[in-house]
Amino acid sequence: MVIELTTAFAMRCPGCGRLEVDQVNIFQLSGREKITFQCECGTHKASIRLKGSSYVIVDYYCIICDREHSAIFTRKQFWSQKYLNAIYCLDTDLNLGYYGPYDLINQELERQQEELNSMANDLGFDEFVNPEIMLEVLDYLDDIAASGRLFCECGSHNINIELFSDRLELSCNNCYAYHQIPAASKEDLEAVKKLDEIKVNLSAGKTKSF
Repeated sequence: MVIELTTAFAMRCPGCGRLEVDQVNIFQLSGREKITFQCECGTHKASIRLKGSSYVIVDYYCIICDREHSAIFTRKQFWSQKYLNAIYCLDTDLNLGYYGPYDLINQELERQQEELNSMANDLGFDEFVNPEIMLEVLDYLDDIAASGRLFCECGSHNINIELFSDRLELSCNNCYAYHQIPAASKEDLEAVKKLDEIKVNLSAGKTKSF
């Protein structure tokens, strides 16, 4: 029986936003201080290092906190070929990427792409200035909302989202506070991903009339 001790990583570049899948095997770590991953654009994404004979440490740049996190795994957990594991922002618990068997990562990425394509068809994304950016902003807002971090200054989490060609408009269904989020460029996406929560402020946007 052949045991392949190889782990793949899927993380978005904090510089250009490109999603790449990198792979590392156990022999690459032998006798080396660490292995680093860089995007094609040259931006540093993550590094892997051993801690003794029992643990693996992953240092990765968090686009949400704008700083580096460190996570420690047992060797058995890190090299497992049975499970797909998520990489999180340690402060907000929002998903940053995945590590695990290459096939499982590809399956997950394909599943997400199918969901995004289905959403694009349902919403008529041909009308947007930049459909891909709009999809990614929506995907990120979904993660924020799922973790309870999308809310209004009045305390309500009942937030309505309306889509326009170049932006999203958030409105509170309780007090009608209103806020816009641009969603047409990479800069817009980067700005959104730096937020660990999104609060609709009464003083920041206009109020909808009855």
